[in-house]
Amino acid sequence: MTRSRLLLPLLALALGTSSPLSFSLAQTAAPVTQPGTFTAPTTAAPDNSVPIGGYSLVSLTENGQTTRPGSAAVRPTLSFDGKRATGLSGCNNFGGSYVARQNVLRFGNLASTLRACPDYQDGLEAQYLKLLRRVNRFEISGTPGNQTLTLFSGSADSLVFGQSVGTGEVATVGIRSKYDGTWVLTRAPAGLTISPDARATQFTLRGIEISGFDGCNQFSAKANTSSGRLTFAGPVTSTKVACPPQFANLAPLLTAGAAASVQGTTLTLVGTGGEQWIFSKR
Repeated sequence: MTRSRLLLPLLALALGTSSPLSFSLAQTAAPVTQPGTFTAPTTAAPDNSVPIGGYSLVSLTENGQTTRPGSAAVRPTLSFDGKRATGLSGCNNFGGSYVARQNVLRFGNLASTLRACPDYQDGLEAQYLKLLRRVNRFEISGTPGNQTLTLFSGSADSLVFGQSVGTGEVATVGIRSKYDGTWVLTRAPAGLTISPDARATQFTLRGIEISGFDGCNQFSAKANTSSGRLTFAGPVTSTKVACPPQFANLAPLLTAGAAASVQGTTLTLVGTGGEQWIFSKR
């Protein structure tokens, strides 16, 4: 393929000419296991959640023909941070805005570098970017840490991605999400007070692993963050200290589950009764 033919598709990488869609958008006792009623993670989020973090291309299908990255080619990637999508198309880097809600996904104008690429990469790169331009919806399936993201392009074509923990690496454990990190309770709901314990009331979320100090006890468990909610997703291992009723205790909140939203370094959890718990990222 000649360089002139190569540069033509790359010079036209404004992927989508329309604007993105808009949406209103006591003392510590020995650890014991506390049984309870929990909802285990589903194999696919009911509303397919929203893609966050990095993914790497597994295959793409156009006109009924499926293509997979060859061993000589760099695997294309795609990453979402809540506002922008970035990635590697095989040789060039690209990035731009996107909107996603429920099953709908639209990219805005995507800008790309214009490096000349080896011929063996050029065909896949042009095809990958062409299909991204027409993406209109998505689907997430699989278990947390080993999920598959499918982007539907036009009426029949699609791109399939595996969750990534690094450049081009499909995840087998862990999951990167906007909820990951250590969150310290800074404001309790009306009528409750933050524990005066020297340890901060906080939790750390790493993928599906959650642990911390709930105001009275140390705890660890599995977590489910699908559908924009944070909840325990299995038995909780915890110390066993009676917690005064006036303390803002995270255990009941996370057992029942709470709506979760992140704005910058602030996490807001809204309980089943509408009460708000405000956390700051450490």
